[in-house]
Amino acid sequence: MMLFSFRNTANQRGYAYQAPSESPALLNREIPRYKTERNFRQALTQPFSASWSNVGIRAIIQRIRETQNISVILDRRIDPSHPLKIDLQNQTLEEALAQIAELANARIIIVGSNVFIGPDTAVSKLKTLLELKSDALRELAASQKELNSRVFQLSRNQSFHFQDLETPAKILQNITNTYQIKVKNERLVPHDLWSNFSMVSVNANESLSLILIQFDLTYEWVEQATSIQLETVPERVLIQKTYSLRGKSIDSITSRLKEQFPDLELTINGKLLSVQAAMDVQDQIDLLLNPQRAARPVRSGVGNTVPLNRRKFTLRVKKVPVLAIMQKLEQSGIEFEYDRQELAEAKIDLLQLIDITVVDADAQEFFDALFSTFKLDYKMQGVKITLTPQK
Repeated sequence: MMLFSFRNTANQRGYAYQAPSESPALLNREIPRYKTERNFRQALTQPFSASWSNVGIRAIIQRIRETQNISVILDRRIDPSHPLKIDLQNQTLEEALAQIAELANARIIIVGSNVFIGPDTAVSKLKTLLELKSDALRELAASQKELNSRVFQLSRNQSFHFQDLETPAKILQNITNTYQIKVKNERLVPHDLWSNFSMVSVNANESLSLILIQFDLTYEWVEQATSIQLETVPERVLIQKTYSLRGKSIDSITSRLKEQFPDLELTINGKLLSVQAAMDVQDQIDLLLNPQRAARPVRSGVGNTVPLNRRKFTLRVKKVPVLAIMQKLEQSGIEFEYDRQELAEAKIDLLQLIDITVVDADAQEFFDALFSTFKLDYKMQGVKITLTPQK
């Protein structure tokens, strides 16, 4: 039996009693002010030390949320009461969360300004699905120009906050209402009661996927991206990527790939290599072919991001929306500031597909090339780029 008690005064909170051995569910928590974008990424690089002995993973996650001001989402399939004994000393916060996840037989993935902890297989599929759904929207915008504004709307970041005992159906409805999406097959989402959590700075694709993956569900965009059709996640979730082998030995590369990934299907067309695989494998292939792209996390004492005037940029892409490139750059700590309405009134479409090739370029050369097809002025300050329409 579940008993509820409420108080309607401004400074008192209602609780739901669940069981003598559990902490009471708090039904009207204050909305947390979690770090987002650049501040979130910096928080993950900060030194972190803590020790817990025989403490449930949900209690640990809640403590990290409160003290570090970041959003951490625990997959419903991870036992929240699973006791952990862990000693973390002077590691980055991201490394600490990865270790916590490992002790719960799980792994982490960064989505928006959130750390998601889930089963290994689910996280691997989620990583690939996020890429596939983003590609689907980009292709939709490219094939039907009149849908650019709709795709732009779905690409906007939003934040969602949910209380204890919220149902996934209600959570999904909150997201779809925000993005004006109709849901087909919503009966596939079973009834459940979830603990409080937030999804911070996520777009439509990310917010939908973070909820649905917890039931092994995904979706397809239908009716010109105004509706989604829910469906079960396939046993294998694959995405096709093409890599340039220019300047590399084709025989040597294919031999190494087949040795490392025996079941991998490779297609060679001249100097181009096409691979259909999960994103985990695609990332490893990209690193093998381009070792210079290996991530180098910032570990400075205050977590500052390297200023733009001290960076070099190498990028070769064809027919990619400039917004997608900007979102990728944001993951490296670069911050873009602009007025969406102002750009729209100036008829500047950040979903426009561009080709760009730069090698070891400084920041000014790189951003000149990136925005060359747009009537945009940009101003660099530290790691921030401010965009305004040309007068």
